[in-house]
This record gives sequence, C-alpha cells and structure tokens, in this order.
Amino acid sequence: MKQVWKLFSLLAGLVLLINACVPSAAPAADSAGETTAGAGTPITVWIDTTRQAAVDAYKKANPDKAALIQEVLVERGEFPAKVLLFNNTNSGWPDVVFAEPSLVGQVSDTAHNFPLDLKDLVAQEVIEGFGNSLAPCWFEGKLFCLRNDVAQNVLYYNAKLMEEFGYTVPTTWEEYQELSDQVAQDHPGYIMGAFGDQWNWATYFWGSGCPMNEVLGETQVRINPNDSRCERAAMLVDHMIGNGTMAKLDPFDPAFVQIAADNKLLMIIDASWFGEYVFGGKEDSTYYKTAEGQLGIAAPLKWRDDPAPMTATHGGAAWTVSRHTANPDLAVEFALFVTTADDYQSTGPTFPGYLPVADKWAKTIQGNALYANDPYPVFKDAVQYISPLDKQPRYDWGATTVKFLKEANQNGTTQLAALQLIAEELQKVAEAQGYEVVTE
Repeated sequence: MKQVWKLFSLLAGLVLLINACVPSAAPAADSAGETTAGAGTPITVWIDTTRQAAVDAYKKANPDKAALIQEVLVERGEFPAKVLLFNNTNSGWPDVVFAEPSLVGQVSDTAHNFPLDLKDLVAQEVIEGFGNSLAPCWFEGKLFCLRNDVAQNVLYYNAKLMEEFGYTVPTTWEEYQELSDQVAQDHPGYIMGAFGDQWNWATYFWGSGCPMNEVLGETQVRINPNDSRCERAAMLVDHMIGNGTMAKLDPFDPAFVQIAADNKLLMIIDASWFGEYVFGGKEDSTYYKTAEGQLGIAAPLKWRDDPAPMTATHGGAAWTVSRHTANPDLAVEFALFVTTADDYQSTGPTFPGYLPVADKWAKTIQGNALYANDPYPVFKDAVQYISPLDKQPRYDWGATTVKFLKEANQNGTTQLAALQLIAEELQKVAEAQGYEVVTE
C-alpha cells in the first residue's frame, strides 16, 4: 500500500510540473469551438462615416471601455470577400460589422461562417421590441443581426400640387394606376414614380408579394415569374411607363432630381429616410430646397383584393457580431447599445429598428416645417407591413434584376417580358450558391 501511495505522489507531482510548463495566456474554447478571452480584450468595429456617431455615443456612455473599441471605416460591399480572406488566413475578422441584412445573409453560409447567433444572448423582450424589423436577420432559427434602422416604404406626395389639382391620395395600387391615367391626361409631364434600380423594382414587386427571391429555408428559394402577383406588378409598371407618369430613372439620377427641382414630382413610393435626407427642405437636400409644408406622407398601398398592405424597403442596415470574436460580451453589449440605447438611437439619423426607441426618436421629425402631416404615425404603422420577401438570399439578387430592368427600359420592351429573363438568370445564380430552386 505504501508503494501505491508513493507512486501516486510521483504521478501527481509530474502532472503539476507539466501544467506549470503550459502557457496560461491561451484563451479557452467555447462550445462552438470559438475562442473567448477576458473582458479587457479590445474589439474591432467596422463602420461607415455616418455610424461614427454611434461609436462616439457608446464611448461617451461607457468611458471605462472607450479604449477597447477600435473603429475602422470600411466599404461594406467588400465585407463578404474579406471574410473569405480572413477564413483562409484564420485571422483578421472584425468583431462587429455595420451592414445591410442582405450582406449578413451572404456571410452566413458554410463557406463564410461569420455571424454569431444572438438569439440566446439578447433578452426575449428586447427581441420582441424590434417587431417585424428583425425578419431579415433570422436565418433558420438563428438571429444573426440586430437592425439599426428600418427603411420601410411609404407613399410621399406633393400636398400642395395634389390640392391644386383636386386629386385624392390613393390607398390601393389600383387607385394609384387610375390616378396615373388622370395625371397623364390632365397634367402631362408630372411624375408619380421612379423605376431605374433594384430598389425601385422591389417597391412594386415586393409590394405585390411577387416570389422572385422568396427564401423558403437555408437551402431552398422560390423563383416564380409566372405568379399572378409578379404579373400584376409588372403590368402596373408597364402601364405607368407607357402613359409617361413613371420615369425610367432611379431617384438619384440627375434627370430625376431635376424633375423634383422643377416641382413636377407629384408622388413617389420610397423609404422612410427619404423625408429627411432626400426631400429634406434644406439647401443641401436632393429634392426640396425649402421647407414649406409641401410633403405629405401616406400609408403603403395595398392591392384591392389583398387583406393588408405589403411594403418593400430601400436599405435599412443592421449590426452583426462575429462568431470569432475574442470578447463576445463586449461585442454583444456594443451591438445592443447602438441599436437600442436612447443615448444614440433616439437622436439618430433614421427610423430606429427598435420600436421603444422609435417613439422617442419621433421628436426629431415632428414639427419639421417640411411635412404637411405628422409623418411618424405613418412610418411606425408601416413597419408591420414590411414584406416577408425582405428576407434576403445569400446571392446578390439586385445585380441580376437591375441588369434586365435597365435593358428593358433602354430597349423599350416590357418589364413583364423581363421577368422571364430575370428569373432564368436568378435561377443560375441561386443554384450556384447551393439553393434548390422551387418554380411553382
């Protein structure tokens, strides 16, 4: 027995000696196989110039952690390609990234493997506070981002012109088309919409429920140009292009800006941020140089036989956290602050994705002499109508769509005919990304 205890003592001493030789600085691995570190580990945050204010707000509210936040200005369109590069070198990943949910989708596949699932790291009541705005952030039951802002579409109209002409603001797409015929006849040269980029396409096709990029699951997407919801949207656009009330331009094309400058823009359907940052009523605004109560805001349109409106978005970004972060506590804390904290979002530049803050943000636009009516209730109500098609696939649907949209515009062919060409190309792109394509 004494020999056994002597052997045991020798083995225990050997274990202690081995442990003493192992470096203690190595971070521990979590259950997902990613490394974690202490609270003092800095994090890198990728932002654009506008989001510098978000970083500054966090540092001001958390001076003890200010030195741990290392912001870097990045062109976020390069995000997916850079993630692949970092994966190849097994280093370099940012901890938090400001990007659209469509880009988050592109880095959520197996090859990129970037976002951290936030579902169990964010309180359920906070998740519920985002409402429908988080729809594009959910991927197969995993929450891969938190919305910074919502770019829900609403109907903007020139209130003074509408009153002068004796027109009624439409509430359905059918009324919208009927009004276009009246405008074409009685006030030719006045414009009711733009159709020159992929977001203009989404305005009408997502707003109709057209399943051209309907994400059914992680590996399945529906692309059906023959769906009646696609055809009715295409025929509406073709009708208005035909009668001259729909400009074959994007809203930032100099020729379209001139239409607004000439006071020929009767209405346009676009994002909530258009009010402040495109119409504006300031010298540096794109459309209006003076704020004279001329801009009316109305609810998203619905198709007459549909139970409720469905509206597209034009942008609206989010914050995503890397699953490779060495300080997940700080990274998640930062993402939560910049999406939910009054210190930043209540005075931020765009409609917050987190609705409890949005109610406080309302004061930034209410009372603005630009508006003919209070825009905030319309903006808030529109969030619930954001189309489920706003859930983005992993591929870039916009590049393909806008290619054929512009070709149809230039060649004088119809957007109804372009649907088939868009669908054929989208199917190839989707299958190249590993999707099974459902066509019915």
